[in-house]
Amino acid sequence: MRRVTPVLVGLGSATVFGAVAWWWITFGDVVRYGYLSWREAGGCLVQNSDICSLAEALCLGSHPRFLVAYWASIFWLGVIVLSASLLTSERARVAQ
Repeated sequence: MRRVTPVLVGLGSATVFGAVAWWWITFGDVVRYGYLSWREAGGCLVQNSDICSLAEALCLGSHPRFLVAYWASIFWLGVIVLSASLLTSERARVAQ
């Protein structure tokens, strides 16, 4: 368990950081141009909605398609991996 925890922390952190960076690349210009507020764009970080899809469509001209197609589930995947790392670290501590 001791070896698994740092790997999960690193993987989960990298996934969450990557999701936030991907979200910023996709929605930063949309907010800057006033199409969405920060609050509306922030909602796109954690869930997909029609307004998020519209904002992504507005962004197609300035970004390659693979960058614009933000997937909110990747953020939650990172959160799940980070949570699993906390559970494994607690189990390792109790087992000692």
